[in-house]
Amino acid sequence: MRSTQERASLYRSTHHTPNGDLSGPSATGAQPHSALRQTKVCYSHTPSWSLMSKPALIVSRSGRLTSGLSALVAAQEYELVSTLVTDHTENGRYYLSPRTVDRIEQRTAGTDETPLVVVDGVPHPGQLADLRARLQSATVVDRRNVASERLAGENPVAATRVALQEARITRRQAATAQRDAATRGPSGTSGRVADSDQQIQSLRDRFEQQQEAARRRVRTSHTTVDATVMLLGSIGAPTTPLWSELTGREASAEVGLPARPTTAQATVGPQTVAVTDTPGIPGTGGLPRWLEEVVPGLVTALEQATCVLGVGEHHETLLESVAERFEVPCRSLDWAAATAARTALDDLLPSVVYAVRLPYGDGPQALVSALHDRAVVHATEYDDAIYMRIEVARTATEELRRRITAVDGELKQLDTGDDADKAPQN
Repeated sequence: MRSTQERASLYRSTHHTPNGDLSGPSATGAQPHSALRQTKVCYSHTPSWSLMSKPALIVSRSGRLTSGLSALVAAQEYELVSTLVTDHTENGRYYLSPRTVDRIEQRTAGTDETPLVVVDGVPHPGQLADLRARLQSATVVDRRNVASERLAGENPVAATRVALQEARITRRQAATAQRDAATRGPSGTSGRVADSDQQIQSLRDRFEQQQEAARRRVRTSHTTVDATVMLLGSIGAPTTPLWSELTGREASAEVGLPARPTTAQATVGPQTVAVTDTPGIPGTGGLPRWLEEVVPGLVTALEQATCVLGVGEHHETLLESVAERFEVPCRSLDWAAATAARTALDDLLPSVVYAVRLPYGDGPQALVSALHDRAVVHATEYDDAIYMRIEVARTATEELRRRITAVDGELKQLDTGDDADKAPQN
């Protein structure tokens, strides 16, 4: 895929007819429903590719495009995106059916620019190698590569994932060339194959080390907060604007980003909360396995999360999957605003109200100051002792009890939680 500097801005047309018929003329003028019998074909109509364009073609064999894939391609500034959608089953050699490959070949032939062909699927390296051999006038990648390249700028795991996939394809190409040479006469082992094997092993080792570093980074950060909140959404969901509004941190909202979980602290009522923004999730189901490998900190963050907020559209199935897999409470936001998020968090992050009595003295007075920082102080009265009514995070109650007892104070819970102390404690 080309660098940002080499790419032009995107123009795309991705209208698909409900019955799968052609929504516009083909490159040859023939109608696909007659040229490709016994299959549903949906092909978006776009203007002819010009000599100055940097075009991209997205191809799916599942009958529809993965949600968010077009936006990821657009974000990398390819122009004139068109789509070819069929309902063919997988072909062992090309992943796509031979007739679909014929259509791609027709569409990409005869252009001075090298078009990008994005296979909306997860073909193995051998299938990608065979597709590239067949479609030599195009650059062929799959949807994992598109997402990984989008993340690679600030995510070393994603960058290594791209390099590892390319090394596996190169190895397959070298093995094919070695096999073909052997059929023409005596041939030894290709040095390219051995070099590729060595490179693959080196990249695999680096990939695993980077994955563990990413998990460790999440595990060891923000460990003293009362709760951790994850923001999840599909590609293009406004998680980053909400994260900025909650945390007060500036961040640029870009399609598919941030490249890895990004965390900052916020105050929600009496709670100090770590709020984590996450990359947009392609598709409309759960977390894709390949995305978990490229963003390993995402799984670690979900394992540690106190709760998850779903942001934007089309995240319901994702949230159901996350709630079941990680056993974490989840809520969908009707709109991506801090007020709505705080209302949801008030329900997800319970607090406890206590009446506190402290004797006079230097230690208790220092504690009064500390409580203003650690809790919501609803009332303070100075009489024969210092009386306070405070609200704290449930996770902070043990620390509160310890500190009040240390200065000979008393506290009594004022709410009616079944699992909380109700009697004054000395």
